[in-house]
Amino acid sequence: MNLSYSVKKEKNMTAHQTAVINGLLAENFGKNDLIRTAEAQSRAAQSRANDAARAADSLRMETGTLAAKIEFLKRELEHAQFMQRKAEMETAAYKKEADAFRGLLSKPMKEIADMSGDFKKTYELQQQMLAEWIMGQKAYKETAMQLGMQVGKSPEEILQMATQNANAVLENRTQHGNNSTTSPTLASYTEAIIAARKKNGKM
Repeated sequence: MNLSYSVKKEKNMTAHQTAVINGLLAENFGKNDLIRTAEAQSRAAQSRANDAARAADSLRMETGTLAAKIEFLKRELEHAQFMQRKAEMETAAYKKEADAFRGLLSKPMKEIADMSGDFKKTYELQQQMLAEWIMGQKAYKETAMQLGMQVGKSPEEILQMATQNANAVLENRTQHGNNSTTSPTLASYTEAIIAARKKNGKM
């Protein structure tokens, strides 16, 4: 509805009054438009503010989650570093122990036996067996000397025969099955014994 037209219908109003009223009405309509525009802009701004607040809340939540993840990874890293240091210490201890054992094994058997009660029992038993074997060898040598001298052989001749028989054992050419191959231990060291005997002029 045209308000200017409505005002003009009032017969008692002057043209000036009509113009003033029409101006006020137009100004009021303009202000109403500005108010509506301002309110729309205010609502848009509030909506943007709400969106920004929600985005900020979301960011805070994501930041909190990220911080928790960082803290978890930090603890995991510290644990891994601790385990690495522990492994390095254990490795160093094992190496030290292995070096100690290697050093011990490089010592003469008697020294090793003196440092270990269990090993000493085994060592002394082996030494006793070795002593009995040496005793047997000396008894055979004494018997050979006696028999050789009974058949008219001199001690030098008997020793020469013993040297020849030792070489026959090592070279597996004995007459009565006393070759080195019949003893696994002797067979393992035959080459070394032959080399030593050649060096000493006994072969």
